[in-house]
Amino acid sequence: MKKLLIIIPFFLVQLFVSAQKVNWDKLAALTPDKILMAGDRKPTKVLLLGTFHFGYPNLDGHKTDSSKFINVLSPQRQLEIQELADVIKRFKPTRVYIESWNPAFHDSLYNEYLQGRYVLGRNENYQLGYRIAKQMGLPKVYPVDASNFASENYEKYKWIDSMWNINNPVDSMRDKYWSKQFSRFYTASDSVETTLTMLENFLLMTAPETLFRMHGAYLTSGFNTQGNEGPDMLAMWWYSRNLRIINNILRTRPTAEDRIMVLFGNGHAPIMKHCFQSSPEFELVELKSLVEKK
Repeated sequence: MKKLLIIIPFFLVQLFVSAQKVNWDKLAALTPDKILMAGDRKPTKVLLLGTFHFGYPNLDGHKTDSSKFINVLSPQRQLEIQELADVIKRFKPTRVYIESWNPAFHDSLYNEYLQGRYVLGRNENYQLGYRIAKQMGLPKVYPVDASNFASENYEKYKWIDSMWNINNPVDSMRDKYWSKQFSRFYTASDSVETTLTMLENFLLMTAPETLFRMHGAYLTSGFNTQGNEGPDMLAMWWYSRNLRIINNILRTRPTAEDRIMVLFGNGHAPIMKHCFQSSPEFELVELKSLVEKK
């Protein structure tokens, strides 16, 4: 009887294991793209480049100390920027989208650059956006930055303004801890950037683990509130802006024949990448795939 009690659990385990058999090939064949990508419309290839701001306007929450500024106009950095541009050009972009406003301004200034009457300024829109567009023979660049729902509607909806000052955190010590940790991370990143080439900087910024944590900053300090103020403000401010940027890109009607390069501050990249990866209208190309391995 004792032996029988030992044998019964063994057979039960074997029965359970056999019941968990999964036909992985069958599941793989049922991918949504079997249907979604079977039509006439093919995806537009996208190269998303998150960047630090070359001119250091220091308009973001983290302010880079001037001792850690990278002088992108120095001869060495200019060589590195061209090296980065040469890698990006392997993508063969047909359109360049930048984090800026005022299409008329950029149409005029870019034309001046094409005519040799404008020397590129420090801003990444010029150093990379204009540079690559000209070298690829493109007629224009596309400024597609956007405002957000909260900033545009706080006067119309008075309750929005009161939500900016979040005074009901679930755990203020938690918020302070993560705020300090991210501040340390950003400060360390400023130092690391000075030791890397421009290509290495962009490869580091586009790494998935970097993007995940960049987005994580928005989900720590100020997000977790007793009410819904934290999540709602993040949606009406940061998500709203980035979704509007994607909408602005779509307004330009990129086609399947287009290969679009999108250049934005790296804080935008996690949400934008999620959108590009999720939408069947786009196929994301990683910068890493363009680098020749030696």
